[in-house]
Amino acid sequence: MFFIRNMNFHQEPPDIAVVDIRMPLMDGLQLIQSLTSTGHQMQFIILSGYADFEYAKQAIKYGVSGYLLKPVDISEMKNTLKRVSERIKEDRLKQGQHQMKAVNRNWFLHDLFAPQDKSKDPAAMKSMAKEAGLLWCSYETVAVFPRVSEVERPDALQRLDHALKPIIEGRDMGVVTVSPPYVILLLREPLRSKQRREELYREIANASGDYRFVAATGGTVSVPEEINRSFLKAQELIKQAFFCEKGRLLGPNPSLHSVPESTRPSNHNVEETMEELVFRLYYSLDAGNQTMIRPLLDEAAAFFLTQEPDESFVKESFFFLSNAVIHKLTAGSRKEMKGTEEVSRFLKGIFEFEFLDELIDETCRFLLGLAEDAEPEGKEKELKIMINIIHRHYADNLKLETLAGMLNYSTAYLGQLFKNKTGEYFNTYLDRVRIQKAKELLEQGKKVYEVAELVGYTSVNYFHSKFKKYEGRSPSEFKNP
Repeated sequence: MFFIRNMNFHQEPPDIAVVDIRMPLMDGLQLIQSLTSTGHQMQFIILSGYADFEYAKQAIKYGVSGYLLKPVDISEMKNTLKRVSERIKEDRLKQGQHQMKAVNRNWFLHDLFAPQDKSKDPAAMKSMAKEAGLLWCSYETVAVFPRVSEVERPDALQRLDHALKPIIEGRDMGVVTVSPPYVILLLREPLRSKQRREELYREIANASGDYRFVAATGGTVSVPEEINRSFLKAQELIKQAFFCEKGRLLGPNPSLHSVPESTRPSNHNVEETMEELVFRLYYSLDAGNQTMIRPLLDEAAAFFLTQEPDESFVKESFFFLSNAVIHKLTAGSRKEMKGTEEVSRFLKGIFEFEFLDELIDETCRFLLGLAEDAEPEGKEKELKIMINIIHRHYADNLKLETLAGMLNYSTAYLGQLFKNKTGEYFNTYLDRVRIQKAKELLEQGKKVYEVAELVGYTSVNYFHSKFKKYEGRSPSEFKNP
């Protein structure tokens, strides 16, 4: 189709425009520049009565396909039009092949990541992968899940897809596609090293902008029919993200939250263990033993996971545990505590945490802050110091006289104060703490003479008599009932 003056080329854009140098309003080069700058794609042939080399060079700069001097030779015009027409056909063929390849690739990717009703024929999968340009030596699937609302998700997926394509496809690392609710990276090279996984995670983080996300790899597979298996693994890891480390590309063998087996509660009755955890947390906070809070919360998390490794269950358990401890702390306080609104906001926020470690950290921070608000004053504060010292230094040669000198009280007065507040004399209280610790050590399999020394008794016989006094049986009988 030729460009003819006054035709409406916006509605019917031409393939070839034959442009004269001398035209009203603007010359030929100005017209070419105007059309190309507005996105019109066509082939241009310039007619000119001037054999000007500089003009010809400028015309070529604008992508002119032919330059004919007037008067035009008909044969030369035909040859030029034929050459330009063939170029147009070749460009259209390439464009069609490119579009067809893109369509085939997208269709193949969609088929790969869609739920599989039955196993695929390996030969057919290999053939389709080759046709789509995806026949590689290996494949690794990385799924990216934006943590946004359902309303925001379509936009988030589109933006993340567009941001990741230049990074992954532009470097020939693989392909990017969307399979809601995930953006999927199909990589052609395995992420073998920790450094490479960390680099990819940072690139995803930069591409995600303000969106929070979880990303997981399903591991490397070697044939197209196993790609879906890799994708399914990545999905499962994303579902377990709450129990994994924050700020990492998950999988294929994630490090789930855990604590050493020896620190987990031995009693698996949920109600009794919960009461024990509440008591130990409250007692540690009340005694000012801050270093015990995080280990106790880790122990609680480990116990909850043994009951039901489910995110909702763990969050509900932390809610009830925290609420019970807060109630005990506030009930026994004589000072102004954190407002009800702040406590409610914390308890409600438990269900919004995306990672278990973050939940434990914030629970620890809040309880310690609440304990500081509940800090007693005067004699009660000094009593708390005494109790804390006993629980931390029970194995030492603790004497009431030493503590009295430290707190600037007489021994008799401090002893009576301790008895009035705890209901027991200092030495009796110290013995009970030592015997309780001795029981724990005996349960761990330690020998009687070792336990005696570890809890502060220099004489095994003396330890034996004290143990029998408080427990009604000897250490050996307790260890081997």
